[in-house]
Amino acid sequence: MTKFKSTIFTLLLICFTTAAMGQFANKKDGKKPRKDGSKFSLFNGGGKKSKQAKSGFKGEAPQWQLGIKGGVNLSHVEATSSYTVVTPLDLGSNLTNAKMYDKPYSNIGNHVGLTGTVALSPNLSLGFDPGYSTYKFGYETSYQWNQFEDAQSYVNVSNDVDHVISYLDLPLSIRYHLKTGPFKPYIQLGGYYGFRTNADKTITTSIEDGAGGGLEELSNVTQRNGADELFLRSSAGVLGGAGISLDVGNSPSSVSGSTDIGTVRFSLGVNYRYGLHNVVNKRTRYEDSQLTSGSYDVTDDLELRNIEIYLGCQFTLKYKNY
Repeated sequence: MTKFKSTIFTLLLICFTTAAMGQFANKKDGKKPRKDGSKFSLFNGGGKKSKQAKSGFKGEAPQWQLGIKGGVNLSHVEATSSYTVVTPLDLGSNLTNAKMYDKPYSNIGNHVGLTGTVALSPNLSLGFDPGYSTYKFGYETSYQWNQFEDAQSYVNVSNDVDHVISYLDLPLSIRYHLKTGPFKPYIQLGGYYGFRTNADKTITTSIEDGAGGGLEELSNVTQRNGADELFLRSSAGVLGGAGISLDVGNSPSSVSGSTDIGTVRFSLGVNYRYGLHNVVNKRTRYEDSQLTSGSYDVTDDLELRNIEIYLGCQFTLKYKNY
């Protein structure tokens, strides 16, 4: 997946460079708009005459667009039910076992993938952005056992637990542009469905043993590779967000003798994703003895929350007169 991410970001850089060079070449050559205003598609090479001259439409604009996008994920989990493997035999004993989750949206993941839009009207479009996403979250736990007769005799176990979950996400959204023209702010609403592709869990355990009258500090790191069995295979939720887009370049059919790639759309936006269900597999919660007995760790019921910040670049495949 590392090679895949590198390829996407390289293509994104090429997208920006190509658009800039195309604009520079058109300005340098001083090409003028055609009078016929014929349509253009990257696949049919143009040739159809525009309806603008016949019916007085406002002009030619992108209808189908396809490109790439990438960005960062600021993740958080909501614990809907808490679980533990440690239960005090004496209800009056000094035992703490609450999980202390990381500060909301402080863990940074990433996402890369494709982005496609189909314009339904000058202001309304349908978006589909399949991609690979990683979400990170973590928590700390602390367990302490004391002897009532001797306050100096105790055992303290602290865990620092980190998770990384990866999904192949399939989001679908409706985007409304607040204005027309090259520079367009927009809002969008939609939903997503994701297929889990990988899950890792890392536990760093620190032990202070004072039970023998002296203090002994021990430290152990447990790396969990492939903790897929702890999480469900899918995730679903709703999303909403806003952003701005900028169209660079013209339809090649509107420029006499142009070899330009056409209109390139750059987008910068933010989405909030709200998971609608628990992503933890309840049936396998206690099955891993290395976690439950070795680190005294068991996973709560969790729902994913995420702030997605992205940058996208799209090429126009087809134009339409509006």
